[in-house]
Amino acid sequence: MPSPQSGPFRTDVHAIRALAVVLVVVYHLDAGVLRGGFVGVDAFFVVSGFLITGQLVRELRHRGGVDLPAFWARRARRLVPSALVVLTVTGVAAVLLSPREDWPTLGLHLAASAVSVENWALAASRTDYLAAGSPSTPFEHFWSLGVEEQFYLLWPLLLLAGWSAGGRHRLRSSRTVAAVVVTVVAASLVCSVVLTATDPAPAYSWPHTRAWEFGVGALLALAPAPGPASGRVWVRTGLAATGWLGLVACAVVLHPDVPYPGTAAVLPVAATALVIATRVDTGVLARLAVLPPVRWLGRVSYPLYLWHWPVVLLLPRALERAGVADVPTPVPAAAVVLLSAGLAHGTAVLVERPVTAGRLARLRPRVTFAVVAAGTALVLLAPAAGWTVLTGQLREDRALAAELGGGARSSPGATSGPVPGSCWGSAAIAPGSGCLVGGDPDRGTTPSTMTGAYDIDPTWDDCQAEATAARSCVVGVRGGTRVALVGDSHAHQWSSALVALAERRGWELHLVVKGGCEFSHVVWSDVSDAERDRCRAWNDAVDRSLAAGAPYDLVFTSSRADLRGTPGGPDPARRALEGYRASWQPLVARGTTVVAIPDTPAAGSGVQRCVDAHPDARRACRISTGRAFAAGDRLVDAARATPGVVVTDMTPWFCTDGSCPAVIGNVLVYRDSQHLTRTYVSTLVGPLGRTVDRALDRVAPDRAGPPDG
Repeated sequence: MPSPQSGPFRTDVHAIRALAVVLVVVYHLDAGVLRGGFVGVDAFFVVSGFLITGQLVRELRHRGGVDLPAFWARRARRLVPSALVVLTVTGVAAVLLSPREDWPTLGLHLAASAVSVENWALAASRTDYLAAGSPSTPFEHFWSLGVEEQFYLLWPLLLLAGWSAGGRHRLRSSRTVAAVVVTVVAASLVCSVVLTATDPAPAYSWPHTRAWEFGVGALLALAPAPGPASGRVWVRTGLAATGWLGLVACAVVLHPDVPYPGTAAVLPVAATALVIATRVDTGVLARLAVLPPVRWLGRVSYPLYLWHWPVVLLLPRALERAGVADVPTPVPAAAVVLLSAGLAHGTAVLVERPVTAGRLARLRPRVTFAVVAAGTALVLLAPAAGWTVLTGQLREDRALAAELGGGARSSPGATSGPVPGSCWGSAAIAPGSGCLVGGDPDRGTTPSTMTGAYDIDPTWDDCQAEATAARSCVVGVRGGTRVALVGDSHAHQWSSALVALAERRGWELHLVVKGGCEFSHVVWSDVSDAERDRCRAWNDAVDRSLAAGAPYDLVFTSSRADLRGTPGGPDPARRALEGYRASWQPLVARGTTVVAIPDTPAAGSGVQRCVDAHPDARRACRISTGRAFAAGDRLVDAARATPGVVVTDMTPWFCTDGSCPAVIGNVLVYRDSQHLTRTYVSTLVGPLGRTVDRALDRVAPDRAGPPDG
């Protein structure tokens, strides 16, 4: 007879776990099939709600209460050891295989995953988990484990409160618990629908938008179990088959552009609930559920889920590092599956089984909590130590950036200048040239800001719009010449130089920026519907904001040239031109000169890795101009064809002799694959001012400013 905590074993529920993990793994393999395989997570949530609620309600009915420490200790033994093992191994592999620019992000998400708040970390960073091409860490999939553990923490308290509200009357207590669950399901579903429509990126991983999925499983646990006479077997079998096929159909039909979870999640949740509710334990479906592969997949579903995503991300990097390339497409996918399965099986045997079924399973709750806390603390030591080191490096980088902004020549950056005989291009590395080719001998430094990911403008987070409102920061000299910088993160990266120009020239500079959204009404084809809608709404808000205030003298803009696809519809070049003009012409009509800054070189993810690996990064780490500007720049094409818009081309300060170095004048140029370091931008104040003046002088001689140093 099962204990009040365990309940009868359900082979169909076990099989749901097997199918769910297969859907998620295939989805993450990005093989072009099961584009909606993320619905496997919804199935996991329903199963968890069903099993945990059943366990808690049986204990409530048997004992009139819940031993909370014992419950939480069981959950900790079941989930935490495997998670800590995966986090430790993945953290080491990620640091070895990732460029230094990624380390701060890796440390943040490792720490968030270790303390079960990765879902909140993703929500806070507005990470769109389903967006193709979005930056990923090998820890992102821990968001679902965070949601589960938050459910395990709060759910027994909620059920216990509902049971206690019913007094000593068991029937009344059961009805109160059911009412509580129904209320949670209804409230959470409303939150899910509303927040998915208004703020979809964080809504994907928030616990309050997912609680209803656990609640549906809970309602199934509270409902009377169907007996042998509960409908004909063939009817129940047909309904169960519909549920199984429905779950697979969701994985085939749904795709990442569908707003999720919202109303779309009702489909996989309903399909999973149908399988659980029918409880078919005879016939073909029951025989399929006990097949050895299905039973094995169900048994290792949790460690397989933990391992597969790090392997998906890191195995290709390991192969690249080993010099293995150009292998047929099925080979990496098969390697990912085999390695993930092997790691999952080893974790299930060596980690899960001893702590859930061996002597360790009998540890007292307080001992379990102490061991879990100690293990978590050990895992957190690595990101904590790394954070300390990188924070110290950040202070040094900021001090050096201040020196460079003040004209210091020890690491001259762009101030070395692309002129004959200067420390630039091939001259910068020529023996006997007199130029710096290593660290500053007086300070013993390597090229500045080698922790490029930290070398970011201080306005980066404070001034970027998070939603669709036209948020604006005002810097420089209040009441001076009105100037604005409008655009995406590739426009915002010029903030440091423009702020310095504003202070020198008496500008009142307005920063109106939003990452991922350029200043244009062009509709790109290769972005998600949600991103397209957000950028369109932001541009509309920017138009209204710019039109409502006094006219600007100058409006600077730039945008990311690569990875933007093409405008939707026929004649993409014309549509791109129309999109930019729709944003620019209202400004030009009011007397504003729009200054278009061509996009900076697309460095690629290998640049920082190259800098990390080569002491002589100036010689070894550079990208050809053909590759750096392969995408072209439609913003420049539109600017040159639009009266009242001028182009100020800074390309000579990044590239010469057919290549674009990663280190110029002893300063690291790129802080990631596409953005500039704040330090290098600080050395571009004078060159940017002179280039802008030359551009303005061609169209309006009186608009040029005073000389800049």
